[in-house]
Amino acid sequence: MIYYSVIPAEAALHDPEQEPETQLVEVDGVPMMVEMDGPRAGRIQRLLSTDPQHYLDTRYQPGTPVQIQP
Repeated sequence: MIYYSVIPAEAALHDPEQEPETQLVEVDGVPMMVEMDGPRAGRIQRLLSTDPQHYLDTRYQPGTPVQIQP
């Protein structure tokens, strides 16, 4: 089968079941989207803060591992 489209094949043919689980959490009062690696651990995917200082803090860079407190 040949697939012709203006959108990339990765976008059209991706499987949503294989996408990692993400959660909206707060770590030290900073709201962020976290890609979950375990029940209380994950990696920062994006910050959702309105404070510019949070974006300059190296602790909150995307990809940084975080521990989520209950």
